[in-house]
Amino acid sequence: MKLCKSNVYGLITFFIIASINIAYFQNNQCILQKNVKRAIIIGATSGMGRQVAKLLATEGGYEVGLVGRRVNLLESLKKEIPTKTHIKQIDVSLYDQAKKQLMELIEEMGGLDLMLISVASYYDSKLSKYENDVKTIAVTLVGFWEMANVALEIFEKQKSGHLVGISSISGLRGDAKCPVYCGSKAFISTYLEGVRNYMIQKNIPVYVTDIMPGWVDTEEVKYSEMPGTYWVTSLEKASWQIFEAIQSKQKIAYISKRQILVKIALNTVPDFIYNAIGGF
Repeated sequence: MKLCKSNVYGLITFFIIASINIAYFQNNQCILQKNVKRAIIIGATSGMGRQVAKLLATEGGYEVGLVGRRVNLLESLKKEIPTKTHIKQIDVSLYDQAKKQLMELIEEMGGLDLMLISVASYYDSKLSKYENDVKTIAVTLVGFWEMANVALEIFEKQKSGHLVGISSISGLRGDAKCPVYCGSKAFISTYLEGVRNYMIQKNIPVYVTDIMPGWVDTEEVKYSEMPGTYWVTSLEKASWQIFEAIQSKQKIAYISKRQILVKIALNTVPDFIYNAIGGF
């Protein structure tokens, strides 16, 4: 059976239009993919990490990846977030496994634009002081570095990105009560400063933000109810200030802002006065 000319022309026209539509769809998908902002929050199970994750999604429009050890808390947080959300159970102290899992999450999300690292090791009364110190170093120092290094390799290669780390005012001076904790937080701040300077000197447009909180109430620790604490910031206020610091790409953000006065005091008070009053 022979096709008439009109049918042949019709088929050709159909295939041309279909090809144009497919190309247009693929191009639009590519553009949309490029416009998606992707953020991973390591330590999203509770505290500042959890609250900032919600703000990045609801106020910042990010597609978020939630990382932590407690899957049930990640799943409950996912239900509170309207944007596309991924979860990944990662223990940052299991370094090789953690790096592999983090890369899997980044691949699943299709890339990475922002990483917030909010990790901490809480004191366990069942462990000895030495064991608690080992855990602090494994999580807050080495674990932080391992996760940051994964992000930085990607950011440097793609010539864009934003690394945000939560350190502490405690890292500005050695506290007699918790020297290992202070040391690990000092590492975070100094490391982030070094990375920032590297990016500046190499003219690579990667942003680095150091978040320095003072006392912040969380679900697990209520500093406002403890004797001897002062200028305690609510979790909601702290999270908003962190979110704003991320949006404005600040180099250093003090949480709350008046903690800069504590910084000045810590940097200027002589040792004999600092030790006479037992620190502050």
